Amino acid sequence: MYKTLVAVFVLFFSVVPAFAKPHDVYPVSCDVLWSAVKDTLENPKDYSVLGMSDSQEKAAFAVVGELTPHTDTVTLTDEGSGCAMDLKIVQNGSDNSDERGFRKRLNKSLAKMQTEKPAKPAAAPGQE
Repeated sequence: MYKTLVAVFVLFFSVVPAFAKPHDVYPVSCDVLWSAVKDTLENPKDYSVLGMSDSQEKAAFAVVGELTPHTDTVTLTDEGSGCAMDLKIVQNGSDNSDERGFRKRLNKSLAKMQTEKPAKPAAAPGQE
């Protein structure tokens, strides 16, 4: 009985990493994605920034309104063809609404930034 129980635990803990979620890879540069992350975290109604490093493209924050505040993190790494985001949000219970909310706000900020790209400057008179 004891050997069977130990075997089940060993099997369980060796399989758990297979269920780990992969990083989100966005098809934009990390500079663009980092600007969107900072824009998302700048909303004081949603997030309280605890620390931020522009050089490492990493931020620690807390979700405003949580009954038990936790330190959450977001880290960006260059993946060559895009930028990988590692998002770790701690939340009690099975609902992941804080994580979904962050991703939704980030995608909205990223879309806003991509539509606000500066237009090409008009040619000066006499130049074409």
